[in-house]
Amino acid sequence: MESIDKARQSKVSSLTLMKREMEDQIRSLPKFASDLARSHDAYDSNKADMVFTGSGDSYAASLFAQHLSRGLALAADPSDLFQAPDVCRDRIVFITSVGGRTRANILLAKRIRQIARRRVAITANPVGPLAKECDDIVRLPYKRKGPITPGTLSFTLSLLAVASTIRRLPVLRNLKLMNARMGKWAERLESGHNADFLFIGSGIGYALAAYGAFKIQEVLGLRAEYEHAEQLGHSKLFSMRKTDNIVCVEAGGDMKSVEVSRILAKNDFNSYLLTDHAREPVIAGLEAAFSLQQLAQCLAKVRGLREVAFLSDRKKLALSNRLIY
Repeated sequence: MESIDKARQSKVSSLTLMKREMEDQIRSLPKFASDLARSHDAYDSNKADMVFTGSGDSYAASLFAQHLSRGLALAADPSDLFQAPDVCRDRIVFITSVGGRTRANILLAKRIRQIARRRVAITANPVGPLAKECDDIVRLPYKRKGPITPGTLSFTLSLLAVASTIRRLPVLRNLKLMNARMGKWAERLESGHNADFLFIGSGIGYALAAYGAFKIQEVLGLRAEYEHAEQLGHSKLFSMRKTDNIVCVEAGGDMKSVEVSRILAKNDFNSYLLTDHAREPVIAGLEAAFSLQQLAQCLAKVRGLREVAFLSDRKKLALSNRLIY
C-alpha cells in the first residue's frame, strides 16, 4: 500500500524510474562483472553440486544458471525444494532474492540448514532475514531510488551473479550501443492493444522468455505466457490465435526457436524473432534482457501509460504482498 501512495505522490512516474534503472545498467553491470570475475573461484567448480532457486525474476535467473551449466546445475522453485529438502543434501544452494524478504526463500533456507553444504544468499539486502539465515552472501549493488518498479537492473545484476558461479564472466563492453540496438528492435514490434503475448525459447532463451512474460504482465497488465520451443506444438499451439504477439527468443545459438519463429510466420502467426548478436552466452542473455525491457517500456509509451500496471490496482498489489511475504 505504502509503495502505491509514494508512487502517486512522486513527481516522477514509475515508468520514468524504470527507464532510469534500465539506463543505469550501462554503468553498473561492467563494474559488477569485474568485481565478480575476481572471485569466480569462490565456490565448488562442480556444477552438479549447485542448486539455484528464487521467485519471479529470480526464478528466471535460476533457470538461466541451469542452462548456462548445460543442465548440470539444478534450478527449482523454492517451495518445491522445501517439500523435498534432500535434493539439496551436500549441495551449494544459491537463493536469489533482491529484497531478501520472500517468505518461501527464508523458509527454504531454514529447512535445509544442516542439509545443504552451503546456503548462499544472492541479495541486495545484507541485513535482511534471508542473508541472516544463510551461510554466505553475494551482495547485489542495487538500491531502489524511488517507488517500486518492475525488475530491470536488479534482474541483470542477478543474472551476472548466478552466471559467475558457473563460468568466468566476459568483459562487458559497448553496453550503450547494445541498449540502443535493442531499443530499435523493440520499436519495430507492433502490438494490438488487447493481444496476448507468448514468449518462446530453448536453453538460456527459455529463461529469458520467462523474464519477458513477467515484464509484460507487470508493466502492461496484459496476459503473457512463456513456453519451451519444443513443447509448443504438443498443446499450446491449439490455444494460440493469429492475433497473439509471439516472441521467439534466440539466445546463445538456440536454432530451435529460430525454426519455430520461421514456421509460425509462414503460417500467418504474428511471430517476431529476437536474435542475439553474440555467441558468448552471458552477453547473449544480457542482450535479450535489454530487448525485453525495452519492449515493455516501448509498448507502455505507445499506450500512453504513466505508471506500471501493478501499481494501478491496490487490491491486487496487497494480495501479491500477502502471497509473497
